[in-house]
Amino acid sequence: MRVLILGAGGVACAMAALLHQAGHQPMLWSPSGRGTADLLQQDLLVRGALEARFRVQVASDLAGALREAQAVVLALPANGHRRVMDLALPHLEAGHTIIVSAQLSLGAAYLHQALVRRGVEATVIGWGTTVVMGRRTGPAEVQIGGIRPAVPMAVLPEARSAQGLALCRSLFGTRFQLAAGLLDIALGNLNPPVHLANALCNLTRIERGEVWANYDGLSPAVARLIEALDLERIAVARAFGCAARTVQDHFRMTFDLPHGLSLAEMAAQVHQRRKGPPGPTSLTTRFITEDVPFGIVEIIALANHAAVAVPLHEAGLRMINALCGQTFEQMNDLLSEGLITALVAART
Repeated sequence: MRVLILGAGGVACAMAALLHQAGHQPMLWSPSGRGTADLLQQDLLVRGALEARFRVQVASDLAGALREAQAVVLALPANGHRRVMDLALPHLEAGHTIIVSAQLSLGAAYLHQALVRRGVEATVIGWGTTVVMGRRTGPAEVQIGGIRPAVPMAVLPEARSAQGLALCRSLFGTRFQLAAGLLDIALGNLNPPVHLANALCNLTRIERGEVWANYDGLSPAVARLIEALDLERIAVARAFGCAARTVQDHFRMTFDLPHGLSLAEMAAQVHQRRKGPPGPTSLTTRFITEDVPFGIVEIIALANHAAVAVPLHEAGLRMINALCGQTFEQMNDLLSEGLITALVAART
């Protein structure tokens, strides 16, 4: 199947490698063109959880690439989702299926509502996380840190859930499970609170560009903050009637760890196994610029809608705003009260 990947970063390139291995035809498109410039002349070299070298097709014309694609995957940082969705919208048709990997701030609902307003009956799929953990290590190289064994997903419109699930499994394997809805996907995302806690507690390391290992930085004190944030997230999920696994369950499932370990002990085991990935070395890390405005802000907005107190999330947002000299809630160009209201109404 010909699959257009909108993005050319580590996750996008890793997804292209996974698709290539499965016999599909991936095609990368970069909004700026910089991410694919070297791939026009060189093979993509893949190392880590998957080893490969192949020539990946590169698209320069978005409209033309969308006409050729049988499926589309949006694989960009969340701060680029709205812009790329808006660029793609005029060229999307009823036969398209668009996967948002991974969706934050109800971005899949934003795209679906925009398509409905245009009268286009396309299918939109929101993933709760990425299939692969990938990092660009060179102009034409990607390191795959892992391939996730389980990925929750939701389909809009819900009536196409079975077809959407079958498509995802045919492209990327049988690791997908249907969630009850997009709110479950949104409130099941563990990255924002985990990354917020790790960034706050290791901020001087990040700001000074020190070399450190991400999971090694998740000390017992950091783990306690994550667990406290997790209790708030779960309370919001329950207020909407959503099932949300705990951060401990998430670590056990993601890294195949035994029961009975504390979160800090699990992080230590992951660090010993993987000796990485490296922790962020700049305040422009996605732990801050993506997970705060599009993850933490989303949890706070959902909590406010459900009248659930999330003081640690709110304090974390204020602290990171002060530390970075930013107002991250103003950077979210996807989330709206209308999206939340529509999803809640559809759920009931």
